[in-house]
Amino acid sequence: MSILPKIVVAEYPRSGGSWVTSMLGDALQLPKRDIYVGEDYEVFDVRKHPWYEGVSNLALTESCVIKSHEPPNSPLISFPAQFIHLVRDGRDVIVSKYYYEKEFCVKNGIYEQFEMPFDEYVSQVATEWRTFILAWLNVTPYTYRYEDFLQNPINTLQKALGGVGVDVSDSQVRRGVDTNTKSRFKRSLDNLFSHNTFVRKGVAGDWRNHFGETHIHTFKRIAGDVLIRLGYEKDLNWDK
Repeated sequence: MSILPKIVVAEYPRSGGSWVTSMLGDALQLPKRDIYVGEDYEVFDVRKHPWYEGVSNLALTESCVIKSHEPPNSPLISFPAQFIHLVRDGRDVIVSKYYYEKEFCVKNGIYEQFEMPFDEYVSQVATEWRTFILAWLNVTPYTYRYEDFLQNPINTLQKALGGVGVDVSDSQVRRGVDTNTKSRFKRSLDNLFSHNTFVRKGVAGDWRNHFGETHIHTFKRIAGDVLIRLGYEKDLNWDK
């Protein structure tokens, strides 16, 4: 069997990248890696992370699946690889990332504190999300939606693997999906984080529980065009 390429899952944070990376890696029986983790990583005890338990070297291997939040021109991902662009509804991204930083990062000691008001956060993250998405849309044809993985993980995983030119059996795809259900994925992090809300809800549409009219207006103004381009809305005439 020929050596498989490195596969990079490029996502704006909180778009399901850890989950999709795990499914791809387990389907292909390849190591899973995070582009930001190396031997000097000190944010948390990464050797308790399920991707790194028992490994002798934290570096990227010749063939592996890598989660990244880098833009396409980043020197961190300048190596030969196949790239999968993973997207999620930017409104849900904002809510997920806000609570990740405000609760998970603070309670696990990753941040000392997080005090940004949600109104300000919506504007900042909508801007960052739009910039990231457009950069990747301009360079790769392989864009997949987190919501499609939620709705039909087997079919979407098959498409993603086919898009990067990797041929796998149905049983391999099913293995990748079955070993990474939300409950199993959450349990796999229990030994790593005392406040384990890394997998908080993982659903589509939670933004409706948190966005007010001001937030809707702000998101439409900043990133409504990208929401339409990705197929989450037909036009700007949406509300809760």
